[in-house]
Amino acid sequence: MKIYCDENIESAIVDGLRRRGIEVLSVRDTGDLGKSDKYHLKRASELEAVILTHDVDFLRMAQQLRHEREGHKGILYAHPLDLSVGECIRRVELVTQVLTEEELENTIEFL
Repeated sequence: MKIYCDENIESAIVDGLRRRGIEVLSVRDTGDLGKSDKYHLKRASELEAVILTHDVDFLRMAQQLRHEREGHKGILYAHPLDLSVGECIRRVELVTQVLTEEELENTIEFL
């Protein structure tokens, strides 16, 4: 499973996921800093990646896509005040171990 981290995800989380052998791309890697949330959700799907974010706007967009009958590869939502960097890394790692890409498609997983 590939994870696409939006610009709200700290580089420490990206680095920690990589150290655990998880395939991770960040907006810093792709040169997409400053792009819209809608762009990032589409870009993640193009890359066949689940998006990892702290941004609640993605939750609204997912609902809108559902109404428009469009899809996405999945959203992992980590509230920035509820999880430490280490806990976020551990929970993302767990998701990659127990869920498949197909199970995450068009869903939101709250970390």
